Amino acid sequence: MDFGNAPRVAAPAGAPVVARADVIARPGSVAVDLPPEKTVQSAPAGDAVHVDVGAQQRDARSRAAGEQRAFANAQNGRLADKTIDEGVERKLIIDPKTRAVVLQKKDRETGETISQLPDETLLKLRAYSRELGERAREAEEARHRIERTA
Repeated sequence: MDFGNAPRVAAPAGAPVVARADVIARPGSVAVDLPPEKTVQSAPAGDAVHVDVGAQQRDARSRAAGEQRAFANAQNGRLADKTIDEGVERKLIIDPKTRAVVLQKKDRETGETISQLPDETLLKLRAYSRELGERAREAEEARHRIERTA
């Protein structure tokens, strides 16, 4: 086995630069002393941007039409929606374990929870994550605690 120095291989002399056919000088361009493969050309400009000035007027008309529909619906009175809402009690509570704001919808008659945001499983996951974080912080503090005696 030979562990001698590896022979140094000289790089071949520079190959003659071949002019590229896909590089074309454009009118108004500036001549540079760079080979064609190192030059940069601007990309052709795309289509012009079209601004629709009437869009604001259309948005205002659409908004006004929506307000008129809302007013008409309020005047007609959707009793079905009101009866559903009367049977539901909404509460905002703060979960003690996660300190998260929770929206609960409960049936007034039965007291059963109809829906809850965030979901109970997500609250449990947050509480678990918080507990793990507190334990890790306590372990880190205990490891760096230095007791001094005088």
